[in-house]
Amino acid sequence: RDRGFAIAFITHLVALMGLALSFGPVAWIHATDTSSDSNENGNDYHSQQEGDTTSDISDAAPKDFWYVAFTTALVVSPVLSFLALTVMSRNAIMLIKASLWVSVVLNGVAAALLFATAQPVGGTIFAIFGVFLIWYARCVQKRIPYAAANLTTAITILQNNLGIVLIALASMVGLLGYSFLWRRALFGTLSLDVMQEITINSDSPSQEQSALSLVGGFVGFLFVLSFHWTHQVTAQCRDDMVMRNDFFHQKYLTLVPRIIESQVIKNVVRSTVSGVVGTFWFFPTEASSFCSTAVVHSFIRSTTYSLGSICFGSLIVALLHALHRSLHIAQRNGGILRCIVHCILAYIEALVQYFNKWTYIYVGLYGYSYIDAGKRVANLFKIRGWQTIIADNLVNRLLGITSLTIGLLTGLCALFAAFVIEESVSTQGLIGIGFVVGFFVGLLFSGVFMGLLSSAVDAIIVCYAEAPNELHDSHPAIAQKMHLTWSEAWGNLSGPVVLGLGGGLGVV
Repeated sequence: RDRGFAIAFITHLVALMGLALSFGPVAWIHATDTSSDSNENGNDYHSQQEGDTTSDISDAAPKDFWYVAFTTALVVSPVLSFLALTVMSRNAIMLIKASLWVSVVLNGVAAALLFATAQPVGGTIFAIFGVFLIWYARCVQKRIPYAAANLTTAITILQNNLGIVLIALASMVGLLGYSFLWRRALFGTLSLDVMQEITINSDSPSQEQSALSLVGGFVGFLFVLSFHWTHQVTAQCRDDMVMRNDFFHQKYLTLVPRIIESQVIKNVVRSTVSGVVGTFWFFPTEASSFCSTAVVHSFIRSTTYSLGSICFGSLIVALLHALHRSLHIAQRNGGILRCIVHCILAYIEALVQYFNKWTYIYVGLYGYSYIDAGKRVANLFKIRGWQTIIADNLVNRLLGITSLTIGLLTGLCALFAAFVIEESVSTQGLIGIGFVVGFFVGLLFSGVFMGLLSSAVDAIIVCYAEAPNELHDSHPAIAQKMHLTWSEAWGNLSGPVVLGLGGGLGVV
């Protein structure tokens, strides 16, 4: 399906590899030599201070500390993630209710703090959100059992097909490898003479500076598009960011991208999960082991037959995100029109992302092309839009809080390990570093589990909307539970609904 987009994606990866191998090494060596010369010519006192700081950091974090901190986090976070699956499976309704009221409490605390610090505008906004969330929590009480039934079914599917977790972890390794390749290719390509031009420094006319040429700017945009096509990253640059050669060499390339979401690779995993859910729904015997037939076949379909459809949708989001980031940079030069367009484009991007995640479910379940899958999604929301949005929102709220909790608990465990090391080597400052290491490792691993559950819940919502009778034949107990909760929840529904859109809010 949509094979042209699959060919384009693979071709761009091959081209990126060629650029990295051809131009990356020489440019990297040149940059390293330039950096070394700059350090050698610096002030002696400043160099001495840097040396002392480096020595202090080295002393503050010995190798044993890093080994213990990472080992503790890598052991604790999967254990807590598996434990969370069990706890959520047995207490889904109670936890979903608690997650709703936690959001209310957090808004109330934020409002109280802002009022206490003489910031009435911010406090009023949070207070309004808190009141609205109280109303929302009361309105969706009857819908919670159905959302809980979806969640427990998703947990059952994940526990029976844990091979999906290996695929998700492997995709993270692939993302890191691509990031390294992309950085080398960008560094080397933009160092070519044709990518640069000499301009006069406006502050000092006697001095010249190197800047990107028109060709270099276009090639740089293509690299950004490539990155967002394969990843979607969050990286805040400095306020004085300008499109200069040293921007790419000194600022952009030195950022370690914090991978929040991915596009193609993430959507391959989402499509794979949908295929496993579909197999569990229609052919349960093929989805009942660690690396079941459902896991293997779904992954193969997602990376071959449906790859073009996944690349198609991912390219749309990547284009929107690249334009969004470009407008964000341009907005710093002023202009209310740019600000308005920036906000509109950000909201459109969030809507497309939300729509796309349902599209990939149809791609994974039925092998539709991207356009055909989009039509089915539009029909789903036309018929059962309220039900779909609320069930998805309730579960994802709980999964987000669970992932954050696991990160905090893992951080505390790593903090304790760091405390032991700190006492044994008589070095100060390790406790805080240990907590940070544990928190982010825990957030990473729990995010994998919770992300898989979120994809599975969405696929279950679609399957129950498309084929409820088939579930009665394959899993009668689950079908009966979902039927009862569905009947209780959707007898009558009206009024506005708030849904999360990539960090923002939309009222439908």
